[in-house]
Amino acid sequence: MLRRRKKFLQEGYNCVLCQDGIEETVEHLFFDCPTSVSRWFALGITWSANANIHQKIYIAKQGFGQPFFMEIFLIGAWCIWKERNGLIFDNKVPCIATWKTSFKSEVADHLIRIKQNLHPSISQWLHAL
Repeated sequence: MLRRRKKFLQEGYNCVLCQDGIEETVEHLFFDCPTSVSRWFALGITWSANANIHQKIYIAKQGFGQPFFMEIFLIGAWCIWKERNGLIFDNKVPCIATWKTSFKSEVADHLIRIKQNLHPSISQWLHAL
C-alpha cells in the first residue's frame, strides 16, 4: 500500500481517477474528470462546459428540478473525494455501482441534517436512482 501511495505522489499532481495526465484541480476533479462526470450523470446532474464553477453550480441547480440540489451536490462531491482517496490510500478501484451505494448511504446518514419537509421527496428520488 505504501508503494502505491508513493507511486501516486511521485507522479505529481495529476488526477488519479482518470489518469489522463491532467492536473488534479478542484474544477477537474469535481466537474471535468470523466470518472466524476459519470457519477454526476448517474444522479441526473450535468455541468456546463464553458462556465466558471459558480455558474456551473447555478445552471445545474436550475436543471436538476428538485429543491434539494445543494444537499445532493455536496454529498456527491464528498463521495467523489472519498472514492479518490480510497484509490490512493486503500488501493480501491473506482466502481460506479460501489459509488452509488456509498452515495445512497451518505444521503441516508445525513437526512437528519436536511430539512424534514424534504425527506419524502429525497427518499422518492433515491429509490428512483
